Amino acid sequence: MPESGIRRTRLPRVPSVFCPTPAAETVMRRVPALVVLRAPRGYGKTSTVAYWLRSGELDDRSVAWLTVSERIGADALWAAVHDALVAAGLAAPERGPDHAAVDRALRGLTRRLVLVVDGLHHVTDVGVDPRLVELAQVHDLLHLVVTMRVARPIGSIGPATVDALVLDTPELRLTPALTALLAARLGLAVTPEESEEICREYAGWPALVRAALLETRRAGNGRLVTDSTAVARYTGLILADQEREEWRDVVTALAVPETLLPGDLEILLDEPEQLSLAGVVVRSSYTETRPDGTSAYPRGLRQALLENLRSDRPARFRELNKRLAERRRKQHLAGEALTYALRAEVWPLVLGILEEHWAELLDRHADAVQAAVRAMPRELVASSARLVVARDYVLDRDTGRQAEEALRSGLLTPGSPLPVRSLTTTQRLALRFDGTPTFGAAEILLQGLDSRLADGGHPQYPPHVERAVPELLTQWALSMLYANDGVRAAYGFVLACQEAVRLGNSAAAREAAHGTALSMALLGHTRAADAWSTYADDFAAAPTRLEAVARPLARAVLAGLRLAGTTPTAVPAAGGEHGLAPLLELMRVATAFADILHGRLEQARVVLQRHATDHGQGQVELVRASVTALRVDLALAEGRLDRAGALLAGAADGGAWTHASRARHAFYVGAYAEALRLTENAAALAGTRPRVGLELLLLHACAAWRSGERETAVDALATAVGLAADTEVLLPFLTVPRADLEAIAPAGSWARTFLDEPRLADTDTVFPEPLRAGQLSVAELRVLRELRADVPLAHIGRRLYLSESTVKTHVRRIYRKLGVSDRTRALERARELSLLDDD
Repeated sequence: MPESGIRRTRLPRVPSVFCPTPAAETVMRRVPALVVLRAPRGYGKTSTVAYWLRSGELDDRSVAWLTVSERIGADALWAAVHDALVAAGLAAPERGPDHAAVDRALRGLTRRLVLVVDGLHHVTDVGVDPRLVELAQVHDLLHLVVTMRVARPIGSIGPATVDALVLDTPELRLTPALTALLAARLGLAVTPEESEEICREYAGWPALVRAALLETRRAGNGRLVTDSTAVARYTGLILADQEREEWRDVVTALAVPETLLPGDLEILLDEPEQLSLAGVVVRSSYTETRPDGTSAYPRGLRQALLENLRSDRPARFRELNKRLAERRRKQHLAGEALTYALRAEVWPLVLGILEEHWAELLDRHADAVQAAVRAMPRELVASSARLVVARDYVLDRDTGRQAEEALRSGLLTPGSPLPVRSLTTTQRLALRFDGTPTFGAAEILLQGLDSRLADGGHPQYPPHVERAVPELLTQWALSMLYANDGVRAAYGFVLACQEAVRLGNSAAAREAAHGTALSMALLGHTRAADAWSTYADDFAAAPTRLEAVARPLARAVLAGLRLAGTTPTAVPAAGGEHGLAPLLELMRVATAFADILHGRLEQARVVLQRHATDHGQGQVELVRASVTALRVDLALAEGRLDRAGALLAGAADGGAWTHASRARHAFYVGAYAEALRLTENAAALAGTRPRVGLELLLLHACAAWRSGERETAVDALATAVGLAADTEVLLPFLTVPRADLEAIAPAGSWARTFLDEPRLADTDTVFPEPLRAGQLSVAELRVLRELRADVPLAHIGRRLYLSESTVKTHVRRIYRKLGVSDRTRALERARELSLLDDD
């Protein structure tokens, strides 16, 4: 009898961190005549069977175990089964035992026997499958257990013929609960959300989950971090299985696309047979199929498969990514196309995608653009105006700081010399390196990057690049405006104007100047906006579509800020191809803000209703944030404080407008301490965003006054009045109670004189009187939060280690300070004041 590939093993040990699935647990309570465990390598098939036999539940049965580790035929299998029965004391040795010898031995059983054939997939003759099923059917005392990695006839013949149970991948896959238990046994504490994420990332594949957990640590910020090396290594072992060799190319190819779209299979696979296998993988494997027809591997499993493809077959990895990049380019999926092209390292293709979709990529996939600029050869970057602008301005990590500093220092004024320079060597190295060197590192280190600067400090670009820079900077500045970054937008427009002036391009200079005027107006720099508008008119050039929208919008914003009361000029419809529609929407929103503060609530409602009807989810951040602030203001003006709070709770934006809305809501619900906290940096913000800064200063003054901090209130109001006098921004004075301002600024003071200026005299906010609640002590807040539980005060006292009389005293003080008379109303008022930390 050939011995190669067969081991008559003792009962294997169960790993100390093994966690059987619920389906596997049920087998111990009732073992049928045939049990088939069918799953890829790493699903714990052998461990599961060993767990059953070592659990003690099956001690009343004999056990015969054989492991098939290499390819064998039918004769070798029957000989090995008979030898296992001999080793278990259930048969006598024979020369050349066959199937009949096994059958005779089983006929002599006097107690139940569990016969395990571990690794049936190594048996090349599938004709043994029906004969194994026949043994389980004929011999009443036999429980046959087989494990295999691929589908075989026994998996379908068995259940149709005999009392059988098939445990497939779904029954052997780990659940989030088992993942958490496994992590705990490995000494790693995880939350339910974390265990669910880990389980999902590796499709519940036990060995992959275990490998990931073994290399998972909690970082300093508390997040779990996994070194994927071990997972990739184990995935390589799975791919190396000879039984799955024909699947290897298919499985790895399907891991290349982040999302598998209809039609991708024909691009990724060349052979008809592979297409057929791919269909099986998509339908019945680990891919998640969505209702829209797309599919995807779980992220962790996909990355492990990709890593194996990249390391084992780099040429195929690049080719598949190239194919996908070209397909996504035709499908106008720019972000995905760029990602795949970068992986393929086909630089002309990368450049083509960037040139075709520059604006979209900068707006939605800035990280991918940055990766492209880092990776591409320097001379190729220098040949593209878009990439030069991306490298030297958009992706410069210093641009945000430079914009803030230029605005604060007064450099963003017409005719003011604004330094134009390339990145320094240090900055460019920082842009290219994120811990590991990338393409072109040696070239950067060996050459002086700043040597291409001319004596005047301007970069020396090819002529076609220089000519394109103003327009591209204008596009970028407009995208920054839409991203609700007014400071960077103003900076970008000024750069565009300056470059256009240097190149003698009057049309581009005029357009950029009007863009600057609009950005300045939205920020509240009214005098700078006027100056830029006048400066723009000095250029002898025909108005552009941007100017046709930006000019009247800037005028409308400035009129509203100055309380001028002028009617905004009608603007022409902007073509969608120019991307100016958001500015038209912003004009309507800006007008609605003034309508609310002047008491014209119905007109603001009409604007919001129109916005809700005309716009879906694709609105730009500038419009989205302004509409949210408008809705909050309308809710406050209508006295619906709970509605305003709900709107802010759902606001994801952390920009200046939303911040001001949060501070205003805190003030009007009487949460003065919170209002003071939210407005403590108002003066610093006023330097770049005077409109919002002024509003926060006024809220700070009023909240301080109502909290008994008179000196703070006086100082904040004095700063606000000085800022308003300098900028002519008056609209924020309508956002706070006039009586508070008059109380802070007594008659005869400079602040009162300013408040009595004609445009501000006899005006008051439309917002209702702020809720009046005294400040609760720490002890009172603890009791207040316990009132949410519908339990007696004595129970609250035991929870807080206080006497019942002390709790009653705290409750009386809470009711008095909140102006209520019962628990229900106290909790309602506390929610209005944002005093309950779970709301």
